[in-house]
Amino acid sequence: MDIQMKNDVSILVNEAKSSQEFHLYEVGYERCRPTKPSEYSPIDYWVLHYCVAGEGYFSTPQISEEHITAGDLFMIPANSKNMYFPKKENPWSYRWIGFSGSKVASLLDQINLNTQHCVIKGSFDTKINILFEEIYDSFKKGNQFSSMSKSYALLDYLLESFSTNQIVSQSEQVFRNILYYIDEHYTQNISIQQIAEEHKIDRTYLFKLFQRHKAISPSNYIQQLRLQKACSLLRKSSLNITDISYEVGFSSPSYFSKFFVANMKVTPLQYRNQFIST
Repeated sequence: MDIQMKNDVSILVNEAKSSQEFHLYEVGYERCRPTKPSEYSPIDYWVLHYCVAGEGYFSTPQISEEHITAGDLFMIPANSKNMYFPKKENPWSYRWIGFSGSKVASLLDQINLNTQHCVIKGSFDTKINILFEEIYDSFKKGNQFSSMSKSYALLDYLLESFSTNQIVSQSEQVFRNILYYIDEHYTQNISIQQIAEEHKIDRTYLFKLFQRHKAISPSNYIQQLRLQKACSLLRKSSLNITDISYEVGFSSPSYFSKFFVANMKVTPLQYRNQFIST
């Protein structure tokens, strides 16, 4: 397999933070030589490694030693001691990217990477390798937008490939389908009975699903969705109040205005005027 590493090791760092929430701090790769095990001190950012060839070992105080092979991901958590080293008989090669910021932990947790679960086992995936390589290349060229965009693309691909959240119950899948249906039809005069029949469930079960997942009734959810869409149109479009009320599915402009005032504490026109420069 061609892993396209021009040198045995390369590391690039960007100290100038693009964001306090999510910053691509470091990228690199290494074709390792056999070394003795060493314990590394904590660092204040998260480092995601992808093993592209060979074998090695990785551990933290929270997880026991893991045998890493090509296709495996392992993450060094921020502020955690760690130990990793290549297998003497078949030393590994890997790529890595390091992130700093207040949102990093929650983003990585979505793909089931956290202090208690730092390794994702898998077979070698060419797309993951290419994404790591593209992040490195963009970072090296100083293209901040491209390197961040490709970092998000990598995390999105890992989410699709490895997240335990992809395994959902039958009721969760039904509820997702219901929300999608409502989003497609909220402008129409849809009824609770219509939604239930469309998804082959009874009204009682529909109410239970909304209570479980949203803690509101389906009717309330639909009205709040319409209100949200109306607010967006009031801020961004040139449609008049009457047209907006019908556009988002309200039965009459007067009812729309009463509902808007009850929820937003201002009239639709007063709300719109807040976003118009004079």
